[in-house]
Amino acid sequence: MKKTIAVTLLALGFLTLILSAAFTVVQLTASETAWFEQEFTKLDLATQMNMTLGDLGASVRTLVDYMNGNTETIDLLVTVDGQQVRMFDMDIEIVHMREVRELWQWFMSTRNTGLLLGVLLCLGGVILDGKDALRNACVGYFWGLGIFLVLVAFAGTWAAISFDSFWTAFHRIIFPNSENWLLPYESRMIQMLPSALFRDLVMRMGGRMLVLFLSVAGVCVLILVLQQRKLRSAEQNVVGEAPQTPEEELSAVKGPDLLAVHKRANMTVTERRKLNEEMERQKQILAAPDEGEEADLRDAELDSPMESRQKIDFAPFEGKKAEEEDDDYDELL
Repeated sequence: MKKTIAVTLLALGFLTLILSAAFTVVQLTASETAWFEQEFTKLDLATQMNMTLGDLGASVRTLVDYMNGNTETIDLLVTVDGQQVRMFDMDIEIVHMREVRELWQWFMSTRNTGLLLGVLLCLGGVILDGKDALRNACVGYFWGLGIFLVLVAFAGTWAAISFDSFWTAFHRIIFPNSENWLLPYESRMIQMLPSALFRDLVMRMGGRMLVLFLSVAGVCVLILVLQQRKLRSAEQNVVGEAPQTPEEELSAVKGPDLLAVHKRANMTVTERRKLNEEMERQKQILAAPDEGEEADLRDAELDSPMESRQKIDFAPFEGKKAEEEDDDYDELL
């Protein structure tokens, strides 16, 4: 139960962090003026609008700065057909961008709150089950990423089938009480940002999100694989250290030699009697050695190797054995 709650908290935390990171990707991608200029060149918008590529790039920067709160107006003078005019001269353009700015600022605030909330949820999951915190974090991330990918797959499939339908539904969701996003075709804002450009922009954002989130998923997979290998290695070491044969099992047991006990129990009466007599004799020798043995031990301790050799080499012949050897020598002569 504790593990389930921990993984759930981690899944919710990572889902919140993923959504916050997704908006950050959107924000950074929307600020790439150089990419917009490449799109303007690809779509040949400067020629169609009788403007310079530099003025189009400056117009995009003005809109992005306005949404981020870096400027308070979208007024910008550009050259059209050789004359200086206001780039966005329609009231509906100004009202629409005001609504976009409010929504953008709300997303920024929600993103910052989401980062804090996601970190707190993840910490709660880690603290709740600290023993398997790393594994639970990886599993929770997969759950959070899975939910996010389901949403992305649904939106991506819809956009691939009919981008105009998807784009219209998207605007109706984020602007439920306004129709100001329906700009007329004469608007330079709508001419500068056609649906083809937004389609490429959405694909670029989605690709970056997938690279980021799938890279983290790859790290999680690596962590889980390494943990699994470590666990298997530990199990193999335990199995390898365990006795594999009956003899090894007997030798591993701390206590009496069961094999010797078994052999002695199966001896014949005569063998057992001889073994007992030999054991008793050895016990008596160890307990109280006789005087001869004590003398031999004492002599062995006192005599050096050289002294022992001299005794062997130069000891005189004594007794009957010596006389018999002398008689044998005289007969040879």
